Amino acid sequence: MEKFIKPFPKVLRIEPASSCNFQCIHCPTGLNLNESLGIMTEKTFNQIFDQIKNYRFEVIVLYHGGEPFLNKRFFDMVKKLKPLTKRLRTTTNGSLLDDEIIEKLLDIEFDEIDISMDGNSPEENNLIRIGADYDKISKRVIQLIKLRNKRNLKVPKITIANAQIPTDADTDSKATVPKHMIETFKEIQNDIEFSPFYTIQWPGMPEKYDVTKKPKGNFCDHTVSTFSIRWNGDVVPCCYDLINMMVMGNVLHEKIEDIWNNEKYIKLRKDIDEFNPPDLCKNCLVLQGIKHARTNSFT
Repeated sequence: MEKFIKPFPKVLRIEPASSCNFQCIHCPTGLNLNESLGIMTEKTFNQIFDQIKNYRFEVIVLYHGGEPFLNKRFFDMVKKLKPLTKRLRTTTNGSLLDDEIIEKLLDIEFDEIDISMDGNSPEENNLIRIGADYDKISKRVIQLIKLRNKRNLKVPKITIANAQIPTDADTDSKATVPKHMIETFKEIQNDIEFSPFYTIQWPGMPEKYDVTKKPKGNFCDHTVSTFSIRWNGDVVPCCYDLINMMVMGNVLHEKIEDIWNNEKYIKLRKDIDEFNPPDLCKNCLVLQGIKHARTNSFT
């Protein structure tokens, strides 16, 4: 079993909020499948910080499944975490990017932000991402980038994460940037990146694959490279476990090093290696080896 014991990873995920103000049709939270909803408290964050403050990470991702800016202490977290990592990242639906948050992002020189805008048209975006306003959010993104450039800053790096729902989940074609997005952001096209991808198969949603056949990939780097802490201190194997299908431990009651190589983690790595994946992993595009699935590992 020694081969499944791993050094503590260089990628850390912390979930400021699992709650979300959208009800996206391709997400367990939006479909009311997520019973673990809440906002990380100051007390919980401080307990986590006390355990990680002596580590240095390649990247810390302040995001797991909800809308991180719902947490009013988001920037207090950023100030404490910034010295611990080379890069800070987050993902947002963009709806809360008001003047105040934009100024704070620039003042603290936040490193990287993924903004989710889905579908192949503004109308489809608003249908998929229930609660979204494509026009309003895109204008805020443009405002953020223009103010960043006015200050002669290189950060935050902005990426539009564009999920598209394919007609065939096994398609070999590669998702491309929708024409409407190129038009929307043409005035800042050199200051923004696009990441179009096909929607993943979330754990807890209906099966799409024949899980009796060994997948193309049969490997998951999340279980060896990333430590994911949810809003309440629960540790889950990866960013796709939004509904706590596999809680590996809780950092409020256990040491992070003990959780990382406990019996649950070792068994999970072994089961994946031997093609005996748990229910969480059976329908995951990462394990299935689908070429154009977005992994969000941030490594």
